[in-house]
Amino acid sequence: MSAPTLTTAPTSPRVRPLAAAAVGNVVEWFDLTIYATFAVYFAPLFFPSGEPAAALLSTFAVFAVGFFVRPLGGWLLGAYADRKGRKKALTLTIVLMAAPTFVVGLSPTYASIGLAAPIILVLARMVQGFAAGGESGGAMAYLSEIAPEGRKGLYSSFWYATVVAGMVMATLLGYVLAALMSPEALAEWGWRLPFLVGGAAGIVALWVRRSMVETGDVSANAGASGHHAGLVALVSEYPRETLRVIVLMAGAATAFYTFVSYMPTHLIKSVGLSAPETFGVHTVALVFFMILLPLLGHLSDRIGRRPLGLIFSFAGAVAIYPLSLALSDVWFVSLLVDLAFLTLTACMFSVLAVIMAEQFPTRMRAMGVGAPYNLSTAIFGGTAPFLLTWLAGLGHADWYFIYLSALVLMVSLGLLTRRARVSIQA
Repeated sequence: MSAPTLTTAPTSPRVRPLAAAAVGNVVEWFDLTIYATFAVYFAPLFFPSGEPAAALLSTFAVFAVGFFVRPLGGWLLGAYADRKGRKKALTLTIVLMAAPTFVVGLSPTYASIGLAAPIILVLARMVQGFAAGGESGGAMAYLSEIAPEGRKGLYSSFWYATVVAGMVMATLLGYVLAALMSPEALAEWGWRLPFLVGGAAGIVALWVRRSMVETGDVSANAGASGHHAGLVALVSEYPRETLRVIVLMAGAATAFYTFVSYMPTHLIKSVGLSAPETFGVHTVALVFFMILLPLLGHLSDRIGRRPLGLIFSFAGAVAIYPLSLALSDVWFVSLLVDLAFLTLTACMFSVLAVIMAEQFPTRMRAMGVGAPYNLSTAIFGGTAPFLLTWLAGLGHADWYFIYLSALVLMVSLGLLTRRARVSIQA
């Protein structure tokens, strides 16, 4: 007998697979976010230098390395999800994320083992990047496929809502640790605690994901109707859709990793806000962002995906630069700017997952989304923290926000050329 699926077990509540996907995603993005959140503390331990900014740059270079492995994960794990099923692939990504998180939390520093310390950090980030690449395509496909007709925008918006939930937990933990511990204690050993917590949470997420149900007969996906489903087939059969995902993600990913992931470090290092105030401000903003995502996703089921995406593209291109100039060491001002940035970002990310999923048929949906999504994210999103840190160090952080505004405007090209949607059940 085949494994139970949503199509073979219609009485299965849809909330159960939704929760299984959500819990794993929260844990994975908690694990990814704590690296960027606590980099300011552990950077000198792995990359000792007389100049703190140089150590931080080295640490974010490793952050970018993790992103450049993501396309490989999007391709290989995406293809695995299309052939063997979403459940098997999404269970594997939990293991590949949690194990290196434990490793980073327990890793000796440069003072103890020399060059081996940053090498371990690089390898751990590469495995995490590979896992994140596979998670994105598989989870987006899974959420779009379990959703009832007319609610795919709402269900798919939970992909980024759970991403942000993991980030909120990481940022909140940063706020708590910064408030309870001295900067010296955080830099010496406190930064390890989030990595150990994230690794342990992965064990719980693994147990939860083992209860997931499949979305259909995956054995029929590979080679369905005589078609191939590999990377070559993706590029040859869906070249416009593949390019469209890359264009969409160029602006979207850069905005996401600037405003959602990197903002705490920017506020501390470049704007001058204190660490407790920074983590407090950004936690409030992220909670607002997380709540807004499913509300806008639900709205997209009524008015369509494109209007919300165009608000992000056109309004963002106009507003991002002047808003960046308004960031201040006065916490209330930075909170208002952070909320404005994340409101614009929510317009895009409430609909992004379903827009990309609707471009491809089931037989290659996980890889079709995962490969170009992660390629563009690696090139643009993965380099965003490094580029902003470098330009801010030169006294030209404003140049970065002009660059970001141009990428955000490019998103409109992908939206305005979007083809009629592919049925999620295709």
